[in-house]
Amino acid sequence: MTSRAVSILGKNAVSRLSNSRPNLRPFMGSFSTNVNSLNDPSTFVTGVTTDDIKNDPALAEYFAVNFPEYGKEVQTPVSTETDADAELEDEDDFDSPLNIRLLSGYKRSEEGSQPCYRLRDHHQLVPGIIYGSDPTQNILSIHASSKILVKTPWEQIQREMDLFTYHNFESRVYDLTVFEDDDDEEGVVHRVTPANVQHHPVQQKIYCCNYLRYFPGRPVNIPIEYINEEESAALKRGGFVVPQSRHVSCIVEDGVPIPESIEMDSTGLRLKEVIRLDRLIFPEGVKASKRVKEDRFLVGTVFGRNADAGPEEEEEGVEE
Repeated sequence: MTSRAVSILGKNAVSRLSNSRPNLRPFMGSFSTNVNSLNDPSTFVTGVTTDDIKNDPALAEYFAVNFPEYGKEVQTPVSTETDADAELEDEDDFDSPLNIRLLSGYKRSEEGSQPCYRLRDHHQLVPGIIYGSDPTQNILSIHASSKILVKTPWEQIQREMDLFTYHNFESRVYDLTVFEDDDDEEGVVHRVTPANVQHHPVQQKIYCCNYLRYFPGRPVNIPIEYINEEESAALKRGGFVVPQSRHVSCIVEDGVPIPESIEMDSTGLRLKEVIRLDRLIFPEGVKASKRVKEDRFLVGTVFGRNADAGPEEEEEGVEE
């Protein structure tokens, strides 16, 4: 059928529909071409249902001419990753003796601002790069030190940020499976840490998420967690710690689980005390990296009212 014949057929179908269904109007927004949207006629024309198309030959003819993609079983990377996310929601899939979680993505050929803009806004895929060397792999391997352009589903990155907050997301290690395309069933696994995550300051919109290859011996920033705060007189009586460092750069030995956090013992903290590296409790197999200087590293300082004063002294000060 020629394009002219299709055009005439489409016009005839529209004229018949306009008389029988005056309230129908085409959908003017953008939609994702996944299986659900392609099987829903209201995605293409507002107010139309599947029963309407079955009972109205003119309407079926109109859809066949103007929306040939309607009803096709097509699946894009967005829908594929959505299905993958549903499978990964099971907590058992995330169990790892080394405390390493899972991510997946695709290789990308898109480069430049406009193609990346379309990836983010139309396909919900976040562009990024895998970079850095990995001496534990074969030096002849193309994946050992080369840069790889990737695109990661927004849902997966946002899921990890919701679990561990924005800053702690970059402090974790992931096994990122990169697929060549939809037909690739195995993919290549890269052990990485997120780096240089760029996001909108107000909206939940991520512009870029890069990944640095990780191997045992590479420094990783681990968040600091305060413990035993009830054992400090200063903190119990209204004092607080003004942090200077929220993370500490650590080296984790091979085969040792990557800790969720490094604990800082608050026992006996006093007002105006400076908290240094010696108060941090490193698990076995974890140590501070060389970039952490023991005489310069500061966790924070204790501030607040005079917590060392007893209750009687405080009352006398109020009467005066």
